[in-house]
Amino acid sequence: MEPSESQHLARKINVGVAWAAASQAIVAVGDLLSQLIVVAVWLTNRQYGITMMAVPLYSILDCAADLGVTSALIQRDDHTPERVSTVFWFNVLLSGGLFGLLCIGGPLYGKLQGYDVVGWLLVAYGGKLLLQNLYAIPYALLRKELRFDEIAKIRTVAYLTESVTRIVFAACGVRVWCFTLAGIAKTVVFVVLMQWRHPFWPKWVFRWKEIVPYVTFGLRSAGSQLLYYTYTNLDYPIVSYYFGAEANGIYALAYWIVLEAVKTIANVVIDVAFPTFARLRDNREALIREFLKLTRLNLMAVLPFVVLIALVVPEFLRLAYGGGKWTPLQLEQCAEAARILCLVGLLRALGFIGPPLLDGIGAPGRTLRYMLVASILVPGMFIVSAEVLGDRYGFLSVAIGWAVGYPLAFVALMFLIQQSIGLPIGTYFRSAGGIVACAGGGFALGLAADFALRGFGDGLRLGAIAAAALGGTFALLAFWQGITPRSIRRSMAA
Repeated sequence: MEPSESQHLARKINVGVAWAAASQAIVAVGDLLSQLIVVAVWLTNRQYGITMMAVPLYSILDCAADLGVTSALIQRDDHTPERVSTVFWFNVLLSGGLFGLLCIGGPLYGKLQGYDVVGWLLVAYGGKLLLQNLYAIPYALLRKELRFDEIAKIRTVAYLTESVTRIVFAACGVRVWCFTLAGIAKTVVFVVLMQWRHPFWPKWVFRWKEIVPYVTFGLRSAGSQLLYYTYTNLDYPIVSYYFGAEANGIYALAYWIVLEAVKTIANVVIDVAFPTFARLRDNREALIREFLKLTRLNLMAVLPFVVLIALVVPEFLRLAYGGGKWTPLQLEQCAEAARILCLVGLLRALGFIGPPLLDGIGAPGRTLRYMLVASILVPGMFIVSAEVLGDRYGFLSVAIGWAVGYPLAFVALMFLIQQSIGLPIGTYFRSAGGIVACAGGGFALGLAADFALRGFGDGLRLGAIAAAALGGTFALLAFWQGITPRSIRRSMAA
């Protein structure tokens, strides 16, 4: 790659990160407020628990409806209109077949969980899978062209639509259905805006030979994604099966506050990571450099949030949900689960960059190996913990299963990354360690504020602890790591 081309790519990546960060900040705030309002005002923990028997499975269905062939559009450079059209019709066939299966399997799953509505939620989402084919190809092509600013604007509008309609549906009395119907509304907006920015209409052609390479790549990549979404969402069915809908509602709120939020924040970097690594797949030094850079960016985005939640989650829950449909005991249990999951959030901030790297360099088989390991270790620990610790800790045992199982899976991921690009492990941990240490310093200051303000009101405590923890973290980043708003602007302009 010529120096001028490399510099141009770096600028596009930096601008993409900036746009993605702005979009994710808006999306995260909108999602936070809408879920907070819906759950605090209208949904009981039982209703929320029933909803979350279905909603976490949607990401698995999204992946199964594509099987990774649109990822191959990003990774490969030999597209023709006929091949792209064949990809479209292949996805239509997949999503149509999946919709048919959901019409049968959804109601059966609902009966297994004891709530028929759960099955009908899955059937409705199957209809959404058919609709999303209308934007899948334009979205993939925009990502391939590194047009992250346009993607960020579209995502912002679509996700804000989801947040607003979720509140509207809940306020109108559509309680258990509000999340699913809001997701369908988001898809409609995606279809309209993606077609506007990158119009696509498929040719009436389907050539199996043309799509075989895409399917070959996609199956390996999608297999990894399916395993990922499965092992990260099996905790909900396990909690509901062992401990009931009410416990699932409390656990789901803790998961949403911590791990779902961590994933949302990490998407700032993940959205940029895969196409970036795909572009640099033949340049080992550039790959390592970008991997370290994106890891640090992800840690800077995620760790202050994790530190903050670990410190103030009891106060946040009492202020947001106290006095409503949630009892003090339920909020206390939710806070305990959230703090356990914060330990997992730290490692997930590091682990999120690994799979896009392996896929981007054309090694989805290694991603699949990691996902296989994680899919055995993590859900296995959910079940073992529920069986062994369930009588004593209740649904908290599943959160403990996360804290035990995921670190083991993370070790396997780092081994595969090191084998794939020759990543110097010492350099990696030195690069990440400074950010982690800064967050640790902020956590210590937050604990000191927590101790000093015991006995004061929740609002004052939350504000003071947050100011101490975040102020300390960002001050250490500035003075120790040299990370300031000015240095970030210089990096973006580089």
